[in-house]
Amino acid sequence: MKQDVKRFRSVLTAASALIIGTAAHAQVVTTLSDFHNFHLSATYANWDVDGSQPINGGTGYSPTLTSGATSFEVNAQSYGSGAYNFSAPISAPGATQWQLTFTINTAMQHGDGSGLWFGPNVDISDGTHMVHLLADNAGGGYLSYGPYFGPATYTLHGSFNDQFGGAPLDTSTITAFNLELDPAEYGSGAPYDITYSSLVLLTPVPEPSTIALLGLGAGCLARMARRRGKSC
Repeated sequence: MKQDVKRFRSVLTAASALIIGTAAHAQVVTTLSDFHNFHLSATYANWDVDGSQPINGGTGYSPTLTSGATSFEVNAQSYGSGAYNFSAPISAPGATQWQLTFTINTAMQHGDGSGLWFGPNVDISDGTHMVHLLADNAGGGYLSYGPYFGPATYTLHGSFNDQFGGAPLDTSTITAFNLELDPAEYGSGAPYDITYSSLVLLTPVPEPSTIALLGLGAGCLARMARRRGKSC
């Protein structure tokens, strides 16, 4: 009986690790924006009509920002950015990751087929400060720079740590976010076209079935232990 309990305990421990790993994939999604008929609260540099003009240091290429039914499209040249302020703070305590999905509509790659260095970046603000986010899956490791191809759709994700070493984001009070784009290797002389479709926060949660299964296994182990005690 002692060996049975020992074997069962080992199996339960291994199964628990596997189940918990699987359960981490279940997540609550908090949408900061699905970019449905979306309008930025403020635009800067070459995303701003005035800022794009040479007299203000711009390239002279007037940007076109298009709000659509399911996405938000930016056609511009060289570095630009825009901020969006929420009418009321969004709370997502326990969130562990942000996730941004966008599509590069412009043909973009080297002659040898490799991607071009490109910087579609995102910052999020809480009630006290702006956090300059780092994409875990970015090729360059600095902000969200990396080798990108176009046309293609990408989903960047990362933690809420600040890539400059500042305080991490307080996800219980989200007040604004900022989109930035530095065409980098694509160059300031070639207009780019990018469509944003989703910015969300992800909060991992264990599935109810997982919790029930772990409880059932623990209960069985306890009953086996009691039986072993009575037989001694």
